[in-house]
Amino acid sequence: MTWVLVITLLEITLTLTSIYLLIKDGSKPIRIWAWILLILFIPFIGAMLYFFFGVNLRRQKLFDLKKEMDYTQFDNFITRYSKEAEQSILKRHDVTSTYLHLIRLLTRVNSSLITFNNKVRILNDGPETFEAIFKACEKAERYIHLQYYIFLDGELADRFVNLFERKIKKGVEVRLIYDALGSWDLSNRMINKFREVGVQIFPFMPVRFGRLARVNYRNHRKILIVDGLVGFTGGINVDDKYIRDDDLLGHWTDTHLQIDGMSVNFLHFVFLSDWLFVTRENLIKPAMFNLMDPIGDTPVQIVSSGPDADYPNILQQYLYILYQAKEYVYIVNPYLVPDTALSLAIKTVALSGIDVRIIVPGNSESRMIHWTVQSFFSRFLNAGVKIYLFQEGFIHSKVVISDDAVCSIGTANLDIRSLELNFEVNAIIYNEEVTTTMKRQFASFQKNSKQLTLEEHIARPKIDHVKEKLARLISPLM
Repeated sequence: MTWVLVITLLEITLTLTSIYLLIKDGSKPIRIWAWILLILFIPFIGAMLYFFFGVNLRRQKLFDLKKEMDYTQFDNFITRYSKEAEQSILKRHDVTSTYLHLIRLLTRVNSSLITFNNKVRILNDGPETFEAIFKACEKAERYIHLQYYIFLDGELADRFVNLFERKIKKGVEVRLIYDALGSWDLSNRMINKFREVGVQIFPFMPVRFGRLARVNYRNHRKILIVDGLVGFTGGINVDDKYIRDDDLLGHWTDTHLQIDGMSVNFLHFVFLSDWLFVTRENLIKPAMFNLMDPIGDTPVQIVSSGPDADYPNILQQYLYILYQAKEYVYIVNPYLVPDTALSLAIKTVALSGIDVRIIVPGNSESRMIHWTVQSFFSRFLNAGVKIYLFQEGFIHSKVVISDDAVCSIGTANLDIRSLELNFEVNAIIYNEEVTTTMKRQFASFQKNSKQLTLEEHIARPKIDHVKEKLARLISPLM
């Protein structure tokens, strides 16, 4: 009887404490209620899940280091360049004037200036992307900096080891960050291989018992920088499924971006900030940034977000592009689980007569994700959004295109996790030619997709309705 009383008191204490912390942490009401329902309907287990995975570390000290970093050197760099950037915006008579307020917004909240002297290259799928990456790395003379959410053993990892060994012998410094959860299957053998050849390799927020609340905050960025002159970002991880078809989902379709020019500095700054966070080594110094001669004329702005940011920068980017649209917004994203603001924006823009099209995978890595994504379809279709289910394997691109004027390529999904919890990075390109190229890519994706009509969706089996509603209940937790 004594043990029953102890367990009951423990359960009550955990329940009340977790509900108190939920109300105190300042999360959105929908997220608070989702957790409260889980805690109340699954006693003890629900509370433990919250303590391990749901605690809002934004309100704690975990990310204070990133906020307290000495960015004096980078601020000086921005000050030197900002006057030139402002003058360029005023002189140009192109699409940048249409998005002037977005450019200013992201400059203010994200310290990321628009740059104009860039050349960009759209990279399709794994083979083309890694060919470009290895070619750029072969030319490295000073350093190669890279970070990936998923970095796994295999042919690609072995190629990186061999390449880095040769470059390090020639004096090139190599620094690598991998996410501890996303790269969970990266073997100690491979990590040791990198260290043996001289790579400085560190995990982002290792997963340790007692600190499981940190599991909720992952670094989902994919960045590679060569000598501060060439940068890569996008959806592609270091995983052999990008060069060989996946056993479960088949061919992986994805979009990556190569940037040459001034904007590489801002992409590099994102890496250097993460490097300081994981190693306490501050490399944010003038030698790491380049005031380079013009090599192109493509306006690019890098936007990053994460739990260390004061504002949801990437969400703000998506909302602005949607509400600014005059003709169309085309979206490709594998995980469509938007929060209230983004969901409302998509529906509002479609209801206003703008052509809104969304391509999502026809199949998924997870049945839970599949049903959660499907749970948003009814309201979107009723609002006039055109939804296409990609049929040729799995599509992993994270792309937004609008009005033949602006496009975004990056790492952020359209889900609550990417927009609130993960560390993400996107590149916004304000250019008609590049956006038109992306529009053609979207058309090819659409050709390999099946349009879902409202009638077909309504006629789906009743059991699917139930699964979607249940999945929708936990969507704020995903």
